Amino acid sequence: MKTQRIEILIFIGCGNQTRTQQEVCNLFKAKYPDNPIIQSTVSKIESKFRETGDVKDLAKSGRPKITQDKKIGIVLSMEENPQSTSTLVVSENEVSQTTVLRILRKENYHPYKFQLVQELNEDDPDRSGDCNSARTV
Repeated sequence: MKTQRIEILIFIGCGNQTRTQQEVCNLFKAKYPDNPIIQSTVSKIESKFRETGDVKDLAKSGRPKITQDKKIGIVLSMEENPQSTSTLVVSENEVSQTTVLRILRKENYHPYKFQLVQELNEDDPDRSGDCNSARTV
């Protein structure tokens, strides 16, 4: 993508030998028939280059993404203390609770303890006799 934007600038030219936007579109279409562009695209790329000196997109506004180090820190804090709450992890790592829960979910952590419900314990009464009598009926 960036190389195509640079090619558009090369097609435009510089100094006295500049081409019109329509000529640039035609040249680009001849080189890349599967990816034609329109005049407004050429205009935007040219103005972006004149303003910033580069053709790459500007940094997006909004909340920055969480770093890999923070993700690792969150997972490690849960590894060190599996009984800790997400609220405690939030205060340790200075991120939102939603972010902590999202990261833990992606790492296959669960907000509950797995328990086998059908498991028999030593103190459970022996019910095998009940089962045998039910089968004979």
